[in-house]
Amino acid sequence: METKEQRSEATVSRQLRCLAIGSGKGGVGKTVVSVGLSVALVEMGYRVLLFDADLGLANVDLQIGIDPVFTLQDVVYGECPLEQAVASVPGGPDILAASSGAREMATMSESRRDILVDDLIKFSAGYDFLIIDTEAGIGAGAIAFLQAMPQVNVVVANEPTSVMDAYSLIKILFGQPVPPEIRLVVNSVKTEDEGLRLAARLNEATKRFMGRTIETAGIVLYDSVVGDAIRARRSVVQFSPQSAPALCLRHLAQSIVSSSKARDFGKPMKRSAFGNIASVGQGDSHLEGQV
Repeated sequence: METKEQRSEATVSRQLRCLAIGSGKGGVGKTVVSVGLSVALVEMGYRVLLFDADLGLANVDLQIGIDPVFTLQDVVYGECPLEQAVASVPGGPDILAASSGAREMATMSESRRDILVDDLIKFSAGYDFLIIDTEAGIGAGAIAFLQAMPQVNVVVANEPTSVMDAYSLIKILFGQPVPPEIRLVVNSVKTEDEGLRLAARLNEATKRFMGRTIETAGIVLYDSVVGDAIRARRSVVQFSPQSAPALCLRHLAQSIVSSSKARDFGKPMKRSAFGNIASVGQGDSHLEGQV
C-alpha cells in the first residue's frame, strides 16, 4: 500500500498547465476572464478543466450556462465520484463547479482530503489546462491557491480601489517563499492605450517598492455586450464571437499558450499544491463584491 510520504511526492502529468485567475477585489470581471479564456483555449484545440474555487460567490456555472447536478461539495461528502461532478459545456471547457457558501468543507477529515487530492491529480491528467477561478481578495483561501500555481493572472480594472488591491495581492504573492509567475490582465478599458497606461502605473509601484516589473498578459476592452452575455448565461467568446472583448480574450489565450511553451509552464506540480484545492474554504477571506 502506498504510504502517505509516497503520496506527498506524487506529481500531476507534465503536460498539464495550471494557472489561476485572481483579483485584489471583486467586481472587476475575474470570472468573465476565466470563462472566456477557457472557451478560447478550447477553440484552439486544448482540453480544459475550469475549476470554480470561489466557495463564497461561486458563479462560473451561472456565467457559462450549466446547472450542475453535483458540485465539489458533493465529492467531498462522498455523494458522488469526482468525474460525476464535472460537467461538459458544448464547445467549451469541462467545469468542476463549487457550491456557494460551502465553508463547512473546511471540516473534512484528513483521510477524505487525501482521497480528494488523489482523485484530482489522476483526473486532471487528462487535460492540457487547469484554470482555477479563485475567490477575490487577499484572504487565506485565495492566497493558498494562488501561491501554489506556476502562474497567476491578476485581473485589474481602471479604478483606484482595483489598482490598490491588485498591488496588495501582488505584494503578498511576491512575499511567498517560492512566488508564482505573475502576469496582469487589464480588464474593461475603453482603449488599448488606457490598458497599457494602467499596467505601466501599477508597474511603477511594483518596481519602486518591490524591485519587480510584471508582464501584461492581455488587455480586454470594454463592451456592453459582456453584460448581455452574462444575462444570457454564455461566455462572451461564444455569445458575440467578433466583439472586442471576445477577440481580446482569444489574444489572451494565445499569450498563455506562448508563455507556457517558452517557459516550461507545464512543469510538474507536487501533490502538496493540489492539497490546497482540497482545503479551499479554510481560513478567513474577503468576499468583496461580485466577480
